[in-house]
Amino acid sequence: YELGHEIMSMRVLQRLVKGSLLAIAVIIAVNFFVRLSPETAYARIIAPMAFVLGIIFLSAGRLALRRVVRYLQEKRGIGSKRLLVYGAGEAAREVARCIREQAHPTYRLVGFVSGDPSLVGRQLDGAEIVGHSSALLELLGPNRIDEVILAEPTLAPDDILGLMLDCEKQMVVCRTVPNLVQTSLTEVQSDLLEGLPLYGLKETRLQRLNAVLKRAFDFVVALLGLIVTAPFYPIIALAIRLDSPGPIFYKQKRTGLDDTRFTLYKFRSMVQDAEQQSGPVWATADDPRRTRVGRFLRRWNLDELPQLFNVLRGDMSLVGPRPERPYFVKQFKERLPRYMARHRVRTGLTGWAQVHGLRGQSSITERLAYDLYYIESWSFWLDLKILAMTIRAWCRGAQ
Repeated sequence: YELGHEIMSMRVLQRLVKGSLLAIAVIIAVNFFVRLSPETAYARIIAPMAFVLGIIFLSAGRLALRRVVRYLQEKRGIGSKRLLVYGAGEAAREVARCIREQAHPTYRLVGFVSGDPSLVGRQLDGAEIVGHSSALLELLGPNRIDEVILAEPTLAPDDILGLMLDCEKQMVVCRTVPNLVQTSLTEVQSDLLEGLPLYGLKETRLQRLNAVLKRAFDFVVALLGLIVTAPFYPIIALAIRLDSPGPIFYKQKRTGLDDTRFTLYKFRSMVQDAEQQSGPVWATADDPRRTRVGRFLRRWNLDELPQLFNVLRGDMSLVGPRPERPYFVKQFKERLPRYMARHRVRTGLTGWAQVHGLRGQSSITERLAYDLYYIESWSFWLDLKILAMTIRAWCRGAQ
């Protein structure tokens, strides 16, 4: 698919015509089969007039939208990605040319990095060579880079894969032009930048419209869930208060979408200051730190109910990889390649790994494999399947 989605083109115009024809056909069919009273009936000339006017106004609206989007991207940088090109040779200049010729400015070229220190600070095709290629990772944060394109023919396949994984740890997308990719690079996806093919590690399908629809679904279901479960909150709160000293709610920092931090809420199920002596540790099935009420809450996952507030706020999703604490994330991203890819989506109340029994002290490598499968294979139906499996497990009292 192409990175720059067209707002108005011949292909879009054809779709407008087809959609309008279908709408008019439905109206004519309804008019034919449903007898309308003289007061509600309309002349036959209305249908072709509506078709022509519909095409005109829809096309005009999309053209106006195109101008607005282009202005916001070019003048304000809204909706465009800040790009850094790795290389300063002919391949890098070809990437720069394609960026200049974008029909829709998806990218803003920040600059280049070069393996030749004498070139640093010079101009190349209207952009600066901002640093040495060995300092790539150090340049990402200060320059607010969203994406890196590798355009250096001397890079070996292992070097390419290493750079992709290193960038992914920094939550930066990394792609390369196809003639640099060898057969040893698997699990890749291809894109087009003004006719120039690019390859990169597989990303989630949960982007743009899909992300908006999923967020809307999360909001509605979380709101309904809070309304339905609201009567249980005072009962659970009273039970926790009578059972053991300490707060009713337990708050903890977790890592979410794009490596950001948020406060996760739970009903307290353990003794107060449970980790004061041990430090950050995972809870176990028979954790001695649990209170009497906490054992019941964790048995039925009722301690997770306040996380519906996190879903409502947009910190989390109903379905997604479970959020980890920053302490563990820092360890895992150094040990496990592609670990940070799980933070390309919102973390969830439940997930593909959890419905397959991978929770708590289960293998983090195995959990990561399930999380990556979910991210790369996402569909709305997969979310519904996971929710159904979660409800079934809850009815059985699975922890």
